[in-house]
Amino acid sequence: MRPSPAARCLVMGATGYLGSLLVPALVEAGHAVRALVRDPDAPLSVAVHVGDATDPEAVRAALDGVEVVYFLVHSLDRDDFADVDRRAATVLAEQAAAAGVRQVVYLGGPRPTSDDVSAHLASRAEVGDILTAGAVPALALQASMVIGRGSASFDLLSAARLSPWVPVPRWMRNTSRPVAVADVVHYLLAAADLDRPVRGAFDVSGPEALSYLSLVQRYARVTGLRVRLPVPAPLWSHRVAATLAGLVTPIPSSVAAPLFASLEHDLEPTDLDVTEVLPPPPGGPTTVDNAIRAACPDPEGEATADTPFVDEVVLPSSAGPDEVWRTITGLGGANGWRTIPLVWTVRGALDHLAGGVGLYRGRAPELADGDVVDFWTVRHRDDTARRLVLHADMRMPGDTVLEMAVDEHEGRTRYRQTVTFTPDGLAGRLYWQLQKPLHDLVFTTMAHGIARSSPSGGPAEALLDAAHHVAAKLG
Repeated sequence: MRPSPAARCLVMGATGYLGSLLVPALVEAGHAVRALVRDPDAPLSVAVHVGDATDPEAVRAALDGVEVVYFLVHSLDRDDFADVDRRAATVLAEQAAAAGVRQVVYLGGPRPTSDDVSAHLASRAEVGDILTAGAVPALALQASMVIGRGSASFDLLSAARLSPWVPVPRWMRNTSRPVAVADVVHYLLAAADLDRPVRGAFDVSGPEALSYLSLVQRYARVTGLRVRLPVPAPLWSHRVAATLAGLVTPIPSSVAAPLFASLEHDLEPTDLDVTEVLPPPPGGPTTVDNAIRAACPDPEGEATADTPFVDEVVLPSSAGPDEVWRTITGLGGANGWRTIPLVWTVRGALDHLAGGVGLYRGRAPELADGDVVDFWTVRHRDDTARRLVLHADMRMPGDTVLEMAVDEHEGRTRYRQTVTFTPDGLAGRLYWQLQKPLHDLVFTTMAHGIARSSPSGGPAEALLDAAHHVAAKLG
């Protein structure tokens, strides 16, 4: 290791779970950091290059002057994730050599010894092979389950809170070595300080080998739950588990399925330990118990159980920002909500029948913090930032917040709408999934109606725009 001058680093996958933790850690350590992202509006505090990881020209431009590049790209939410990740790894291996990069750092998964490997783990191994075979030395770190708040694997594990029993198919008894996210970030950060390039695959493992069933029971004990009752379930496939997970957790079933499929294997270390080339965390590796505690901000682990669902729409507008802001602050009451006619009227009537506030409570002429707007209450209004935050007062198994904001980006007006739903247990998760198709259409129609902010066009045009928008998301 070197004591070292700052390294010039590029993080690919900076908006993902680990990338979002690594970027600030690199900055705090004094390194010069930039990111390659597809979204020009990504909330990053470092220099951003916009482009796709499979585009050679975009990667070449982002690599200019870079010494260390982190490849944290993973397209697990796509059916063709293996093809996409293969192309991205090939592009990086070629362009890194042309740019004179000193070190490539990759985080993948463990390598099972069986021949029948899941598509997810096979893809992770293939990407590692492509990078380590490249002209630029690549350090491939191989970790199994990462324990940390926001990790897809940990969010699936936290579903143990939802039921006093746990189905136990055969694959639940396979073992792995879960590792704390803090330890993973430590090793990624340490790779920027290598005094000479390293090539090869190294295992990043936690200190304990546990079956997934044992891990579920450990999670229950650490978070103050009773031991989960194991129920033999020979027909409980990983596909069934993924479908259920998609209903009761924020993790889409398309992402959960390959993760559960990977549990068909024992995920024990097979290569050299990472401490052969990088120093261990101060105090040694984090125990599983402490990793779970760190992922749950309170002793009961409620923050993990109530992970919110977030739905965001960002649209350009041909209207000026002040005009869009007037539309936002004029919503409700007799002005309506610029969405599908009658749909919120029906929802309000149902809420009224259920003993809730209903829909038409009217609105103040000029909205201020604490004012009511139909079935919403104004949580915050900021005229300078052109931002309005509303809280839904209807009866539902959870908590809904609607944020609407308008700004200017590259000379154009931009409307941003964010709906955050924090579910109240299993009922809330099921509620979100059941109403999601209608939710997407109603709120996306509203977003397009607000972005228009003009008498020209109307609900029909906004609904048509919203239908195309939703179809694009699904497709």
